[in-house]
Amino acid sequence: MSSVIDRWKREFLLRRRGSLPRSSESRVRRTVALKGMIPDTTSWVRILESGQIEVEHYERNAGAEDHFGGDVAWIYRISAAERSHLYERLQKHTRAAITDDRTMVDAFMDNFKDAWALRDWLKQQRIPFEQEFESWP
Repeated sequence: MSSVIDRWKREFLLRRRGSLPRSSESRVRRTVALKGMIPDTTSWVRILESGQIEVEHYERNAGAEDHFGGDVAWIYRISAAERSHLYERLQKHTRAAITDDRTMVDAFMDNFKDAWALRDWLKQQRIPFEQEFESWP
């Protein structure tokens, strides 16, 4: 069973101080948090209404402050066109049936500790994705 985050609850709506949701955040169908490995970091997987899959690593710690001047996030977006390829590769990796968003995000939660691990696996499987970096003072 996945732990779904209600993005419209006050504590999750604006995860970054003083920021407004990006356009993709306003159209999120489903969000799950990955377990995480590093203190003061969070990783999410979001399924957007467009069918795109968004993986985010958010960091709020002294290291981010020292190196980047504030909070930072790395965002990886997988095109909806890659979904069937992703299902196929994830099914081989997990040996479980991956047939829809629920089984996909459950497999992400069970098999990848954070966004970095998922990103590395996507690279190994040659599943293309876009990258974005954001920082806030």
